[in-house]
Amino acid sequence: MTYATISSSVLALLLAAVVALPAPAALAAGPQAPALGARTLQQAAPRTKTRLPLARLFTPLRLEGSILKWGEPRVGTPARVTYAFADGPVSRPDARNCRQMQSLDRLVEATGATAEAIRAEAAAAFRMWSEVSGLVFEEIADADAANILLGAQAMPRGFAFTNVDFAREDAAGVMEAGGSDGRGLSLPIAGTGEGARTVPVAARVAPITRSAICLNPRHDWKIGFDGNLAAYDLRYTFAHEIGHAIGLDHHLKGLSIMHFKYSEVFQGLQAADISGVQWLYGPPLR
Repeated sequence: MTYATISSSVLALLLAAVVALPAPAALAAGPQAPALGARTLQQAAPRTKTRLPLARLFTPLRLEGSILKWGEPRVGTPARVTYAFADGPVSRPDARNCRQMQSLDRLVEATGATAEAIRAEAAAAFRMWSEVSGLVFEEIADADAANILLGAQAMPRGFAFTNVDFAREDAAGVMEAGGSDGRGLSLPIAGTGEGARTVPVAARVAPITRSAICLNPRHDWKIGFDGNLAAYDLRYTFAHEIGHAIGLDHHLKGLSIMHFKYSEVFQGLQAADISGVQWLYGPPLR
């Protein structure tokens, strides 16, 4: 989530995730809530270059000319990622989104579900991605140590936001990033299947260092589909935001859980989503 900002639409059916780009101080201090705070590295982070598939099957998250992913900065390589749930107030003043987070327990009233059921929906969403790729997710109790932190917005706005920190190439430090709503940062890419072609240029691959996902506790949430598009299914929403947290952008061609518009036409990941996550992390390890 140099910083580019991509925020949620005010339309009722949009899932939002914000990508942070370099912005004036006035903008950074404005109503745009945060990406996770920058941290100092001892040296510039390693990056490799990769060929970009040409067919428009999915859209990776791309900032400063770099594709973002967890683990080794080389597409098609697996990664192990930890996640945790905020168990109290979390403050990240340098972030652009999810600057103030609280426990997901705040969604209990909005859903009528138990806190355990809400967390189970998030865990199921993580499994959706790990079952089709080389990603391995592990839930841990330490919110500070987790690679991906999930919580509720302390300052409710929009629907859901994702923030991604990634390592810069040209200087020590971490830049903020996030998902996009299709404004300018999207680079259509294809999977690595039979017949896939590549663009005759290379793109850098930068490692993600931390992500955060925060949901608006005042929005209408539910578990399962019922045809009411004003209330979002939690598993679908978590899966969409996790997609941003692992390096996928909004995808506007065909069916995709990464489309910016909430839908109850399908359940689970679609071909575009599977192509994207396998391009970044390879097939399942088992």
